[in-house]
Amino acid sequence: MPPESSNKSRRHMHTRSITCDGFLRDDGLWEVEAWLRDTKPFPQPAGRFRDELKPGDPVHDIGLRLAMDETMTIHEAEAMMRGTPYPTCIDVEPIVARLVGERVGPGWREAVRRKIARLETCTHLMELLGPAVTTLYQTMSHGAKPEGRDSLEDQHNSGRRPFFIGGCHSWRTDGPVVAVMFPQFATKPAAKD
Repeated sequence: MPPESSNKSRRHMHTRSITCDGFLRDDGLWEVEAWLRDTKPFPQPAGRFRDELKPGDPVHDIGLRLAMDETMTIHEAEAMMRGTPYPTCIDVEPIVARLVGERVGPGWREAVRRKIARLETCTHLMELLGPAVTTLYQTMSHGAKPEGRDSLEDQHNSGRRPFFIGGCHSWRTDGPVVAVMFPQFATKPAAKD
């Protein structure tokens, strides 16, 4: 059944696109480049801080690049503010470099909050961290030589606990997927009252 709103008359007002591409670099680091782009389907008059925007011109065109190693430690972090509503927005570009040396995993969000205060950065740039990091996980999932290999089989044969176990409902240690796929890392389900 289609969503109820599809039967209503409506006017398109805004598009937000988030694109993330993951790479394995020649130096062995895993890299993601993430972009957030906001556009409007109508012209916007020139304002105090920017020229007129035509339909489809970016209100925001903001990028984030992270590079990390196999241990999920960040080696490089860069912001790219190509399109912003205010000239002061670009002042935040160097701030994400504070994430270098941090490890993505348990406590990651707290580490980001500790390193980068809310008023020091751009809300949209911080929003990109979530999809960027999950894209890195997906990028790494098949290893450095993915052709013809099954990522789960490779993870199983490595003998190490895969990074994704304990990361979501399906990969919880007391669930059926881990019990079948990675029994060596499974725990017993909690007793129900």
